[in-house]
Amino acid sequence: MGNHQLIIFTQLLQAIAGMQRIDELLQWTANVLVQRLELEAVQIWSLQDDCFRQISIKQCITACRQVNIPKQILINSHVAEAAKRLCNEHYTVTIPQVTEAIFSSQAAHHLTRYNLNYWACYQLTNSLPIQSAGYQYPLNRFNLSTYTLISFFTRQPPNPRLIPTIGYIMEQVINLAYNRGLLLPEKQLLLQAPAQAAKADALLMKLIPQRNFDNEANQGKHVQVITSRQVRRLYLSIDGRRNLANLAVLTQLHQQAFMQALRSLLTQERIQLYEPDGHFVDGVTVLSAL
Repeated sequence: MGNHQLIIFTQLLQAIAGMQRIDELLQWTANVLVQRLELEAVQIWSLQDDCFRQISIKQCITACRQVNIPKQILINSHVAEAAKRLCNEHYTVTIPQVTEAIFSSQAAHHLTRYNLNYWACYQLTNSLPIQSAGYQYPLNRFNLSTYTLISFFTRQPPNPRLIPTIGYIMEQVINLAYNRGLLLPEKQLLLQAPAQAAKADALLMKLIPQRNFDNEANQGKHVQVITSRQVRRLYLSIDGRRNLANLAVLTQLHQQAFMQALRSLLTQERIQLYEPDGHFVDGVTVLSAL
């Protein structure tokens, strides 16, 4: 395994000179892992937290030893769900599992038909913004983050050192990508991605606040202890129907004053936020963005 690492790194240092994007590097790495380590297939996934609630998993890269494997065998909801579950649990499969133990019977039947008999994965410890077509930069103002999982299939039970070897190689690949500028540090993302920052602001302003005190007696009592005139103005304007964008217009507060008032109400737990479809939004997450 150590010999494989040395050869891969030597080749990588030569190949990376001509690369401009992280997806090029990941595809190259997946192809080399398949060839050098005799893997049947390699997949590299990204797990991304969105602004408030949803966690989505997207496949970045697939490489296969067999050219005749239909695309839908490896790219489908069954395989994606297994990767998503392990990403959510921040879990690495340290011992390769038979395919039937991981996937549904239907999915396992199709996978084993192409000798994809064993499956394992390694979750990278780094939190990564992946720069490639179709992927958006995580915005640190909303604590968005992308976690990378590499999963692979083998025909036979693999060498026990295979998983840590692949993990080590991938960690070094990502570090090299940072050093070569193929990945952007999160502290630079707001300068590099104004369009995404504007989109995140728009998502925030679509949220609908509701007061925590429903009966009029409690509302009056708690309004009296709000000493800030701006905070009180925002609080009294909340009716459970208007979103934050409407309230900003209604209250006529300056943007900074409006956000400070919103932060105050969330910190004091006087209001809760909901998405337009009625889903609750964690106020702690929003506070980190203000």
